[in-house]
Amino acid sequence: MIRKGKIQQENLQKLIKNTLQQDAKNTLKNQMGTIYQKKTQKEILAENADDVIEMIRQAKSYEDIQEKYCVHAKYLSQFITDSEYSVRAREAQKESAETYFVKAEKAILEIDALDTNAKVTRQKELASHYRWAARVKNPYKFGDSTTLRGDNEAPLNPSVNVILNK
Repeated sequence: MIRKGKIQQENLQKLIKNTLQQDAKNTLKNQMGTIYQKKTQKEILAENADDVIEMIRQAKSYEDIQEKYCVHAKYLSQFITDSEYSVRAREAQKESAETYFVKAEKAILEIDALDTNAKVTRQKELASHYRWAARVKNPYKFGDSTTLRGDNEAPLNPSVNVILNK
């Protein structure tokens, strides 16, 4: 008789504990749902602007950033090009070009340690890709120059000669 009462009491305690845990889970789930429902993707990016900009500076892929903050590519692109943070984001992109350039240098230096032609070819392609990424991110520093420049010892001095004929 005592044993049966004790088992019923233990079952009742387990039921209460499970009910309380389930209620707590449901409450937390509802609160989290409310929080996430109220925020737009633009707001999420704005709230995490410093972290997003740092990820751009570290040359993290846009897919990584989108996945971390659960935002669509369209909103990340708008954040970079047309938001109050766009100046900082574009500067971070230019700075990330340096990271890509360093990756390209490392890829080239590691070629000597490779033993097969396939690995060497792969490494050269990686280096080429990293150089391309650096050129795209910061064309002024790593891109093909379209302006004439002199150096410190022999600067270019543009001049115009006008010849008048009768």
